[in-house]
Amino acid sequence: MASFCDKCGHELKNENARFCDKCGADVKIRNSQTSNAQGVMMACPHCGQATPMGLDKCENCGSSLEDNTVAVIIGYIITFLLPLLGLIPAIYLLTRKNGKAKTQGVFLIGIIILMIILNLIFSFWIAYVIVFIVMVVGAFLWFNDYTLFQK
Repeated sequence: MASFCDKCGHELKNENARFCDKCGADVKIRNSQTSNAQGVMMACPHCGQATPMGLDKCENCGSSLEDNTVAVIIGYIITFLLPLLGLIPAIYLLTRKNGKAKTQGVFLIGIIILMIILNLIFSFWIAYVIVFIVMVVGAFLWFNDYTLFQK
């Protein structure tokens, strides 16, 4: 069974090696079946370290390897346009293992609540302004018609 270097992901030639052939790092030997059966590695987007596919966090820096960028962007767009539809990506982000994604989900829900409150305040405010304008215009037209008929 092959083993891999924890630092660079290089397959080790010697099962009992204490140092990596490629990068020279101290090696904690892991079984390929438990960590990375196909030897497929990916680079951590934060530190660039080679990391086995399928892990949730980078073994080097601890950053999340899950990419939630699209869900975050869609969430913000929908939240500002249609607040209740913003709950869909917000709940999705809340269910992720990534702490930053959960934070974004909570933030989106906060924005949704704020937008609903502002929509209620300004919708009613605008409605009152429109009703007031209609009343003033109606009163003005009624008064002018009334005075025209009086002449």
